[in-house]
Amino acid sequence: MRGAWLRVLGRFELTTADGADISPVDPDGRRLLAALAVAGVPRARTELASALWPELPPPSAAATLSVAVATLPDLVVETERTLALVPELTVDLADALAGLRDWQTDPSAARRATDEQIDALGHDLLPGWTESWVDQERERFHKLRLHTLELLCRRLTEAGRHQRAIQAGQLVADVEPLREGARRALIEAHLAAGNVSEAVHQYDSFVELCATFGFAPEAELRSFFPPSPAWPVLHVRRPINPGQAVGRGVRFDIPGRRPKVGSGAAVRG
Repeated sequence: MRGAWLRVLGRFELTTADGADISPVDPDGRRLLAALAVAGVPRARTELASALWPELPPPSAAATLSVAVATLPDLVVETERTLALVPELTVDLADALAGLRDWQTDPSAARRATDEQIDALGHDLLPGWTESWVDQERERFHKLRLHTLELLCRRLTEAGRHQRAIQAGQLVADVEPLREGARRALIEAHLAAGNVSEAVHQYDSFVELCATFGFAPEAELRSFFPPSPAWPVLHVRRPINPGQAVGRGVRFDIPGRRPKVGSGAAVRG
């Protein structure tokens, strides 16, 4: 199992060091591997059995667990009372959580985040799995990864790593487009990178989305932008009227579509 890889972010996948699928793993075996991967530490047999097969009586659940363990002799370490994954098996969730902890406590570690580490946080835990224990863990990881990506976006912007800051911020905006803090961090990253037009686009999209859902942003939109030479452009692009109520179907002052001016385009007065 040295070099083997277990993926639970985005999908369940078990591969060897050279990327070949390890199979067959039956549904009970997959369920057990996933639960141990999410736990990250040894789990009591009784707890695993009741969590993975809650519809079965305890003796039947324990027997089902024993059969599942027997089909995974090279992947699971067992004692009389506990089960765990073999240390040689790398789990993507464990790597992601280690990165999250480092980025939250050490700004210099956040600045060293790689594209692959950031991309991994674009995936939810075991999407499509409907077991109750998965729902709970998925929601916990979902909140943690979005919070950390938002923090990572800010720290990468401060470090001048603008493209990776944008990558992190965009992942949050794609999942929760009404999350104000993340949208602000993404706009600031674009401004720091000199992408004024994209910052304007993010600003417009956010305001229009808020109006679509019948509410205005919680704070004055002007506060979304750091002091920047680009701010006068944004201020002219979309006037802000904090005192105006916004209801369903009511939009902020959204300018009409303007013709694009580019190479070969004629401008008429």
